[in-house]
Amino acid sequence: MAKLDYKKMSEDILANVGASENLANVNHCATRLRLKLKDPEKANKAALKKLDGVLGVEVAGEETQIIVGQIIEDLFYAFEEVSGVKGGVIDENLDPNLGKKTPLALFLSFLQLMAGIMSPIIPTLIIAGFFSLILTLGTQFFGLDSTTSTYTILYNISQAPFYFLPIMCAYTSAKKFNVEPPMAMLLAGILLYPGWVDLVNNANGATFTSYFGIPVYLCTYGSSTLPIVLSVWIMSKVDGVLKRIIPTTIRYFLKPVCLIFIMSIITLSVTGPLGYLITDYIAAGINFVRETVPWLTVPAIYLFSATLGVFCPGFHLALIPIATVNFATYGYDDIINMWFFSGTTVPGFTALWFSIKTKSVKGKNIGIPAAISALFGGISEPTTYGILYKVPVLYIVNTIAGTILAIYNGIVGTKAYAYGAYYLTNLPLFYSANDPTNLYKALIGIAIVAVVTFIGVMFTKWEYSEDDDAVPAPTTLKLFKKD
Repeated sequence: MAKLDYKKMSEDILANVGASENLANVNHCATRLRLKLKDPEKANKAALKKLDGVLGVEVAGEETQIIVGQIIEDLFYAFEEVSGVKGGVIDENLDPNLGKKTPLALFLSFLQLMAGIMSPIIPTLIIAGFFSLILTLGTQFFGLDSTTSTYTILYNISQAPFYFLPIMCAYTSAKKFNVEPPMAMLLAGILLYPGWVDLVNNANGATFTSYFGIPVYLCTYGSSTLPIVLSVWIMSKVDGVLKRIIPTTIRYFLKPVCLIFIMSIITLSVTGPLGYLITDYIAAGINFVRETVPWLTVPAIYLFSATLGVFCPGFHLALIPIATVNFATYGYDDIINMWFFSGTTVPGFTALWFSIKTKSVKGKNIGIPAAISALFGGISEPTTYGILYKVPVLYIVNTIAGTILAIYNGIVGTKAYAYGAYYLTNLPLFYSANDPTNLYKALIGIAIVAVVTFIGVMFTKWEYSEDDDAVPAPTTLKLFKKD
């Protein structure tokens, strides 16, 4: 496979979205270049889809998303250089016009917002998962003593990303809302400072304290996301007001002091407790469903994603906070990671059997790297856009198989004991010394998926057209050549 010229690719993308002058915001997630355009009508989606290396183009809310798969980081750096956009945000006022949005559009925008906030943080959660894996394997098979300082340090590394999640969310939220990141991170630090935690823990049953006579709800914010996201959003509004009313000559030192003082009141008395209670109610609702109909939770979310995901790509990232709450509360996650498990292993096997059955050279060159990407990298977009959206029968097969796996995991109670247990490379994350059969549950689930997708792909009638305009995955491998 010829190596892509990322600079040339960036130039071609820029030429088809109205040039740098039309860029309001540039960002990326694990597989997509996310562009917020001042005039979305200038985006030539048909031309973008035909560019070498582009898997597909989606419009989600106010974003034009160019799907490129796992080359995204290399492309993003090149795109920054070519476009002249640095740091993601180039427009001071990026707030959406909420007055013109329907409730559904507002909901989708919120999911997109949370997805953008959580996406840069995912690598830290994966790090936490791997160090948890090291601790598990080390203590069970390699004689690592849990009383040693080595164990303690490794444990700290595995837990730090979750405990300090509010600080990381403060940073990414600040980038989204155009707030100075250090100010947002300081605000999050106030919520996590040991003095505040001690105040909550030593309240002797009290639920409120006071701050300058203002009632303050007593709760801890470790591993939380929504409280700081709401707080940083309000901070952006307060910051704008302070910029207008504080004279330039004293703004440098006075504005930060006023900003943090005002936000400490708002955060501790309003946005922090509000975010905490919303999260608590969501968790309570999920737990109610989990306890009442334990097999329904994961398949319900999976089927929801199979439909909503078409209109709001990447929204799954917005639900990662549910997993972080589960890990912090129970020590495992049996919902979000299990949903991801259906969303990666199923497309992986679908792509594998597709590549074996199809007679299309292009199809084979899409299927194998797509299968590898999903099964061993946890990235399903190459399968979704390169195969499933082009062969509706296989989309149905994939959805049915994913639902079956989700129901199975719900019935047997498969759990992820660290974040990232949703593709084959990370299978050990299903292992726990206190629940050794859990790994076998995951392996049985994989076997079920392999069989169901094999039957669905091999024994249904479908065709794959090489002339389809939806140019497939950038990871195409020239493994099969025409005579």
